Amino acid sequence: MQGINRRQHEHLKNLLIKLEENIEAKEDYLLEEEGLQSRNELESIKSKRLQMQALYMEYLKKLAEIEMHIALYRRFYNDVSINFVSSRIRKLNKAEKL
Repeated sequence: MQGINRRQHEHLKNLLIKLEENIEAKEDYLLEEEGLQSRNELESIKSKRLQMQALYMEYLKKLAEIEMHIALYRRFYNDVSINFVSSRIRKLNKAEKL
């Protein structure tokens, strides 16, 4: 599984913003029916951009949670490895030498 590429996300988001701006700039010159179609298209673009942004923000949130989980696991692993298992292995080795 591959993570979300921030640069690609920003690039697509910027393209959607440009599309929105382009449609908004042309709306004043359109006839009523064309204006309605243009407004629908604009709303669709904005909706997709906002949904994409929300999904990306949720991804970043979950990524931070995973990073915290990994750090917690590493601390626990090191504690068990160094403080728990090592001392017991030493005791076993001493017992076997006697």
